[in-house]
Formats: sequence, C-alpha cells, structure tokens
Amino acid sequence: MTARAGEAKPAGWPAGVHLLVFALLIAVPLILVTGALLLRAIQLEREQIEGRVSKVLRGIVDELDRDIDRQLAVLTTLATSPTLIAADWPAFYDQAKAGLGGRAYIVLVDRDGRQLVNTYVPYGQAPAMTGDPETVVRMRAASGPVVSDLFVSLVTKQPVYNISIPVLRDGALRYILSIGLTPRDLSELLQNVEPGWTAMIWDAKGRILARSRDHSRFVGTMVPQHLREALQSKVRRATDVDNVGVLAAAETSGLSRWRIAVGVPAGLIDRQVNDSLLFWGGTIVLAAAIMLGLAFVFGREITRPLAGATAAARALGRRQPFDVPASRLREANAVTAALRKAAGDLDESSAALRDSEARLRTAAEAARFGPHEYDVAADVTIRSPQMRRLLGADDAAQKGSFESGIAFVHPDDRAAVRQRKQQILAGTQADYELEYRIQRPDGAVRWVMDRGQVSRDSNLRARRVLGVLIDISQMKAAEQRQRLLFDELNHRVKNTLAIVQSLAQQTLRGNPDPRAFADTFGDRLAALARAHDLLMQEAWQGTPLREIIATALAPFISQGRSIDISGAAITVPAGVTITLSLMLHELASNAAKFGALSVADGRLLISWTVASVAAGEAVELAWVERNGPAVVPPARKGFGTRLFAAGSLQIDGRHELDYAPEGLRCRLNFAVPRPEVRALRAGYVDHKD
Repeated sequence: MTARAGEAKPAGWPAGVHLLVFALLIAVPLILVTGALLLRAIQLEREQIEGRVSKVLRGIVDELDRDIDRQLAVLTTLATSPTLIAADWPAFYDQAKAGLGGRAYIVLVDRDGRQLVNTYVPYGQAPAMTGDPETVVRMRAASGPVVSDLFVSLVTKQPVYNISIPVLRDGALRYILSIGLTPRDLSELLQNVEPGWTAMIWDAKGRILARSRDHSRFVGTMVPQHLREALQSKVRRATDVDNVGVLAAAETSGLSRWRIAVGVPAGLIDRQVNDSLLFWGGTIVLAAAIMLGLAFVFGREITRPLAGATAAARALGRRQPFDVPASRLREANAVTAALRKAAGDLDESSAALRDSEARLRTAAEAARFGPHEYDVAADVTIRSPQMRRLLGADDAAQKGSFESGIAFVHPDDRAAVRQRKQQILAGTQADYELEYRIQRPDGAVRWVMDRGQVSRDSNLRARRVLGVLIDISQMKAAEQRQRLLFDELNHRVKNTLAIVQSLAQQTLRGNPDPRAFADTFGDRLAALARAHDLLMQEAWQGTPLREIIATALAPFISQGRSIDISGAAITVPAGVTITLSLMLHELASNAAKFGALSVADGRLLISWTVASVAAGEAVELAWVERNGPAVVPPARKGFGTRLFAAGSLQIDGRHELDYAPEGLRCRLNFAVPRPEVRALRAGYVDHKD
C-alpha cells in the first residue's frame, strides 16, 4: 500500500539517535561498573597493604618471642649449674661470664633483691641491691619467667631490660637469675621493615624500647596515651610519635607485656591511590567519548544494510523470494546470505535434530541415567526405557503413580524420600537434587541421584516434573573406600606419634643430659623406624618373628658376633611388631653396654616356641646371654624396666627377667591371634548392601 500525498510519516527517531542512545546505555553502566571495580581495586590495594603490615608485625612479634626464648634457654641452662646449687659465687661468676658474649650480662639476686653476682662488673663490686625491684615483686607473686620494663641499670647507667627466671629450692623462691640486655639488641629486630615504614616496641608502662628509625632519640621516651589506645591488632589510621599520619597495627608479645607496632605513612598510600584514580578516571572518560563519537559516525553506515536485511527476513517469513543488494557492511551481507540458506537449512536442522535425539539416547545408555516425567495433577509418571533398566523394571512400569515410584526406594530410605519429594512439590523451588538407595525386584541395591526441574503455574503450584535418575553406586563405593583409607591412616599416625611421645618422655626421664638423651633417643627412634620398614615391606599385614629379631640385632650380626637365632615360623601382627622391636632393641642395647655383647667372647642365644591355643598361637621367646661380664641387678628401675612392663601389657603378654651372675635371661610370652580375631578386635566390619 502506497502512502497518500501529504500523509504524515510515522513518528520515530533516526537510527543514528538510537545507536547513540544504545551507546549511552552501554557506556554508562560500563563506566559505573568500571568505577566500582576501580574503587574495589583501591580497597583491595589498601587491604593488601594492611595484610603486609599485619604480616610484618606478626614476623617481628614472633622473632621477638624467639629471641626471648633463646635468652630463657640460656638462663635455664645456667640455673642448673652445680656452682649455683653449691652457692659458689666466684665460680658461678666465672662460668656465667665465660658463657656470654656481646652486650649481655648476668645478674643473680636473692629473693629480697640483694645482688650476689653481676658479670658486668668485676666480682665483688656488684651493687648491694637490684636495680629492677619490680621484677622481684612480680617473681614473688608468681614464680615464672619475667620480662621487665625498661629501667636505668645501676652499673651501666644506661637504659636496659632484664629477662629473668626463678631459681627454686624445695618449691620456694630462692634466687632470681636475670640476663641484662640493652635496647640496641631489640632495634636490630626492627631493621627488616620495608623502606619508609616504621616499627616500634614499648613496654607495659609505655616507654619506647626500640624504634626502627631514630632509635637513639626515642628510646626511653613515652608513647602518647592516645597512640597507645589507637593502636590495636587491627590495622587503622593513627598519628605516630613523629606526628605523622600512619596506617598501623600493634600486638602484644606472647612472652612479655611489651607492645610492638608497625606503621606505613598514610601519605604514601594516599599518593598511590590518587595516582590510580587520576589515571583510570581519565581513561574511562576518554573511552566513553570515543564510544559515543563512533556510534554517531557509523550510524548511517549501519541503518541501510540493516533495513535491507529486515525486508529479506520478512520475505522469508512469508515464504517469498527476495533480492537484497550487497553493502559495505559485512555483517549485513552475512545475514542476507544466511537468510538465503534458511529454507534449506531448516530441512538439515530437522534431520540433525533427529540424529541428536538418537545420540542422546545412546549417551543415556552409556552414562547409566534415565529420564522421567511426572504429571502432578494426573499423578502419572512416564519412565524412559533407560530408567526402567536402571530400576530393573519391565515395560509394565513405563507408567506409574507417585507411590509406585516410591516403592522402588530402599525401605530404610523410603519415608525420608517420600517426605522430601512431597516438600519439593509443595514448595516454590524450581530445581531439586536427591541421593538415595533403590532396591530392584531382584534384591540388588543401587545408589542413585534423582535431579530435575519443577514447572509451576502462576500460583507456584507444581504442574510437571522433568528429571533424570543417575546410577552413582560406583561413586558411593569409591567414597566409602576413601573414608576407610583416611580412618586407617589417621589410626596409624596417631599410634606412631603416641609411641614417639612415650619414647621421648621415658628417655628424658633417664637421660637428663642433652647429649646422652639425643644419642639414646636417636637409637630408639632408629629401632622404631626399622620396625616400620619391616611393616611397610609386608604392607602392614604383620612381620615374621625371625625378621624382627634379625633386624633388631643387625648391627651386631654384621660384626660377626656369636648370636644364635632359632624357632618355628610365625608371623607377628603389626601392633605387636613395633612393641616387640623396641623391647628387643632395649635388650640388645643393654647387652652391648653391660652384657654378653660388650665382650668379644660373649654369646647370645635367642629361641622361641609356638603352641596352638583357642584364639591363635602362643609364643614363648627366650633371651639367654653367656660368657659375658658378671651380671649385677639394677639398683633402680630404668627405661627398659618400664618399657617391658608397659610393652607386656600392650601385647597382652608377660615377661620374666633373671639377672643371673653368668648372664641375663629374659622370657617373654605373648599370643598371636588368628586374622579373623585381629580384624574383630580392630573393629573392621565389611558392610554390604
């Protein structure tokens, strides 16, 4: 139809204006989003700086506590000195002075604060009383390590601080042993902060002990009260002692009452933020201007080809031929070419859709999932062939009701699944996912995942459910195997750690000397490691008794010592292997120190017998030493005695030690349960569906 002369044209805006508005609709949100991202980036940058401040602060606090720990270790060692115990002050003075270097010195006072030893001055020239009476008061109130506040030393005439420990006699405070240090020792801990940053330490009274910058000027001065109140563990803005705004945080040392603070100048952070704002803000404005200009300029080049493509699309919709000339807009030409192919492509698409449906059916078979559809109002479920095969049902189960589907659920899960599905239908959610067990007609039990979507009407009432049933039995079996492996690993690690802890405690009780403790504890750990190696070779299923004995005596057998090992073949469980290895190691160690293995002519005979009992096998092991030094019974119970007592209880056995003059004899009886008895005691149960 042709427009009549003088008829008004349809109202509307030119395409260029539409493109301009479109560009604005895109540009404005992008600018807002970019601005929000910029603000977020600035916030993240601040958070990163705060995180670095907290990390540096935590590192300084940890290093300070480690330094205090080292000084406490020195004091603890000196506190055990025989010269101190004997009150031989000149000898103790020489020992303490020789053991220290650098700027530290030792001060020993009695419980009333009278100085007994001061290594800073020649012996006998120490002041009468302590220059740190506050530590004496704190030590009387609670005997424990004390780190003092800053005070002026009576001998150095300089600000110092003490790290002190109590020396007790019969549970009462007798002496106070201190190490005196200068603030310069602390300032060295603060030199690793980033350029421009400041770190500072002050005591409980607010006096500055050390500062990373201008240390000499600030040491001994007071931190302003407002700054102490402002600096907390959380990073915040404050004004430091230089009257400079900083972003800072503070923490309290775990071993003292001191506070440590780290700050970064706020001006440095603000300058970085302003530079970022200026750069990215200008970039956003420039990009927006370019976008709007390009939209206006290229508007006309787009409208004409688009109009031609629109006319072609209308003709295609009416099944009419069309002819659109080529344009300079490649996309419009591509649309026109695509429209020319549309009719033929429709036929090809229909064929492809049929092929896709066939592939989907094949994929459903391979992936073991079955689609299903449920009409809520009619209470009718349509089950696909794949779902029926998964349920083990015949073709008669193609259609069914809600309850007929619930009947396939395992009886133990049925009530919960029914309730959950009813809640889903009565609720408002669109997607659902359930996991439960089904029981097929042949009795087989499978784990399935039931997931899908609920279609609802305008009142949110459920109309239709489309879903799939997926077989996840293999996944569930894998999860159960993984849990069993984790439980077994946790059980073995805990047992090993408990054994190591017990070895350390018992070894330390009998070997207070650090070097003796290290040697003895190392040998026992090596014996434990050899036992673990044996178990690993046998996959933790037990170890032959002969291998346990040969491994424990390997160092002596390799030397060609006279050692006879004889007995019937018997495999010892994993739990008994470790305990028995440690007991044999103790016997061998004692024989090497005091018994038959300590002399060239010594001889060792190890034999055992095995007898069948109701629960498994009873083992009687004999250890006999000959041609060694005369045996003298021990005067006290040592580690070996306690190990044999505890080990016998652990392996449900008993032992006898005979300190005969011609050689030590040990008889050990224990039982080896049958595999099924061990499994029952360990609590392993094989669950089957």
